[in-house]
Amino acid sequence: MRSPSAEREDARDRRSRRAVTARAADEGFVLDAGQVELLDRIAALAAGDTGGRTGLYVSGPAGRGKSWLARTATEALPVPAERVRRVHFHDFFEELRQRLGPRVSARDAIDGTVTSLLDGAEWFFFDELHVHDPAGAALLTRLLRGLAERRIPTLVTSNYAPEGLLPSPVYHHLMEPGIAVIRESMIVTTLDGGVDYRARELPDAAQRSAGFASGRWIVALDDDAIRAAGLEPPTPDEAVDVTSGSYRFTASAVRDREVWFSAGALLEARTTPQDYLRWIERFDRGVLHGLPPLSGLSRQAQQRFVSLLDVLVDRDVPLTVLSSVARHAFVDRERVPPDVVRARSRLSLLETRP
Repeated sequence: MRSPSAEREDARDRRSRRAVTARAADEGFVLDAGQVELLDRIAALAAGDTGGRTGLYVSGPAGRGKSWLARTATEALPVPAERVRRVHFHDFFEELRQRLGPRVSARDAIDGTVTSLLDGAEWFFFDELHVHDPAGAALLTRLLRGLAERRIPTLVTSNYAPEGLLPSPVYHHLMEPGIAVIRESMIVTTLDGGVDYRARELPDAAQRSAGFASGRWIVALDDDAIRAAGLEPPTPDEAVDVTSGSYRFTASAVRDREVWFSAGALLEARTTPQDYLRWIERFDRGVLHGLPPLSGLSRQAQQRFVSLLDVLVDRDVPLTVLSSVARHAFVDRERVPPDVVRARSRLSLLETRP
């Protein structure tokens, strides 16, 4: 005979599943088999039924619904909201940056950031984990160890399998301690195959009425094309310096809560995800004009464009892109890294204008 506590846990699991499937129906789709299996794994993590592991690491291609499913399942948990920590990769680094100072060592800043995130947490959700620099590897490893030591249930989504984190052959060894923590403390699974849900047609215009999906991709080779799309191209006298910390960058125009940047000024300059996070606090919409195809951007600019989309999608901020090429032709290479695949999937949310 099952105990009353086991019956209560099953009832909570059923309610959580119903909440997630109902949300999917509201948004016009039905969970596929892979997503249902992942939902069951998340429920098992919440119930502590993971064979002693305290985390679930979910990797897979862009657009399969990893973040959506993880976020929606987290919101349905019977855990007080103040006890849930949801952290996007770029937000994590922004908090660390704010803690660094002339009297604070990097180690103390890392420990302080980890402590502030984990104190009082009963569930930790790290969305879109990826690492491309050595400093990020050290920070992430410290966080993973803190989670494992405190035995906090942890849900991680990523486009990379653990061994694919910090893929540079020069620096990959710096991520190996963190990979070992993932393998030892988490169940590692993949949500692969199936539909790229971002690339599917949105069922109605209402779903484009707000947030990132209300943005547009417009082929605009000159000012006349920009005007034809209902926009007014920026003039030279509208250029204005936009600050971020002690750095200054030139915006093509600032119109109330909307900021315009040329692709060169934003992506070829040494902007960072932390700059984008700060600007989101000041502006409600962004316009990026003069964007060439992917091959027309430097390698660093390509990564900045990916990071820009990461931040805007996470904060659900609209972006209008004025490009020399159609959206489907933007990625003009056959073999691209997972980060670019993620960006291409996200761009499919934008309404297109020929």
